[in-house]
Amino acid sequence: MRRVTLFINGTSKNGKVVAVYGTLSDLLSVASNKLGIKACSLYNGKGGLIDDIALIRDDDVLYVESVHMVRADPHGAHTDWLTLNIGGRLFTTTRSTLVSKEPESMLAHMFREKDVWGNKRDKHGAYLIDRSPEYFEPILNYLRHGQLIINEGINIRGELVIHPKR
Repeated sequence: MRRVTLFINGTSKNGKVVAVYGTLSDLLSVASNKLGIKACSLYNGKGGLIDDIALIRDDDVLYVESVHMVRADPHGAHTDWLTLNIGGRLFTTTRSTLVSKEPESMLAHMFREKDVWGNKRDKHGAYLIDRSPEYFEPILNYLRHGQLIINEGINIRGELVIHPKR
């Protein structure tokens, strides 16, 4: 039997140790009951989305995201983890990454407030955005690190369409 410690995403207090059994849906159900939230996603300590129960090891510390969870940092930026489904490829990041660096960008407007644009989600809860993942990856890295690095084989004009200020 494996056991894990669950925390509500963004916290490290009031964790619950639970047994891991069955499916990922079973674990989300246990997390919902133990933490008093409606759990929709699990993340490891590095922010990686857990999408298969086989990835979970004994004594892992996992963070549970609620369907209704939005946490704010002292500066007012939302810091909850979220997953984006960009053209079928999953990207995991924080809300603050999407809204802080370029506050007037399309992404900032989409994710500044939860579901303000009626954001659609896939069956796993990832936000659906109809764009090419190859062009999105450099944008996300720019928002994280402040440098726009274009991979070989990517047309710069595609980047400028997504982020017209550059």
